[in-house]
Amino acid sequence: MAQRYKVFTWPVHQQYMFALAQGEVDFFVPEGQNASFKAQFSAQKNVTEVALPELKNLDFDLVLFQDEAGYQTRQFEILSEQQRQLPKIYLEHHPPKQHPTNAKHFVKDADVQLVHVNPYNALMWDNHELNVTVIENGVPETPISFSGEKPAGVIVLEEFPADDRVTGMDIFRQVKEALPIEIIQIGKDGVTYQNLPEKLCLYRFLFCADRYQSPQFSVFMAIMLGIPVVGLGTTALPAMIENEVSGFAHTDLNYLTSQMKNLLNNQRLAVQLGANAQKTATSLYTLNRFLADWNQLFARTAYKSTITNHNLIV
Repeated sequence: MAQRYKVFTWPVHQQYMFALAQGEVDFFVPEGQNASFKAQFSAQKNVTEVALPELKNLDFDLVLFQDEAGYQTRQFEILSEQQRQLPKIYLEHHPPKQHPTNAKHFVKDADVQLVHVNPYNALMWDNHELNVTVIENGVPETPISFSGEKPAGVIVLEEFPADDRVTGMDIFRQVKEALPIEIIQIGKDGVTYQNLPEKLCLYRFLFCADRYQSPQFSVFMAIMLGIPVVGLGTTALPAMIENEVSGFAHTDLNYLTSQMKNLLNNQRLAVQLGANAQKTATSLYTLNRFLADWNQLFARTAYKSTITNHNLIV
């Protein structure tokens, strides 16, 4: 029987944390998470908020870092020295921001397992020749089917956009002047990751305006539902969307706008492209594959640490 690991982490992206929490792993996070987090995870019995004074008294198996502050600063403020010796994984969610090709990752310790969320990010970061693992996102298959009956596009805001240029919100505003595109925001009007599929399935396409960030959960969910995605052909999106086969991924905004107009006028085309996208999703981006990848990584990281410590003792 596989070991059920106890993992301490600082949640950064709720969607990724939500996917991780579907596995047979117990996660512990610092108390004081925001209202949106509490709403998303209230039903998750394996995600526990812990008061900071109690943290040092708990036994964990691994520590999962998800942002620079947690790795560089917070671990020294709230974890005991013994906890800081536990096996460590750093999950990097983003492509490099300082420089697209020459940015050196701040994780330099060979004892820390570095994980990227897609091959593009792993390629662009300078990883100091560390052992790098790529685990791409995964979403649950659902009985809800795409209809595309609503002649409008949709964009999903999973978090408040911190940078208009990075997230392409300026592009969204520009396109919205020419086309009917609506906004669905996670945590608003009762929208959660659990009920997102039923909200998305009516729209003709999902628009991804991101200039320079990893494809978000909504993109994976859309293609799993069979919804065509239209987005900028940047970062990892072209590896997910084959242009004019399973959606549209291009760097020419005029081209994308024209194709979105085509989809609004041709529901049959949307269904055809979406069916091709769904084939990709069920092949590459299932939740079962995602959880299996993480379970293997947790086991491998914990085992490696055990062997290292044993050799040091011997």
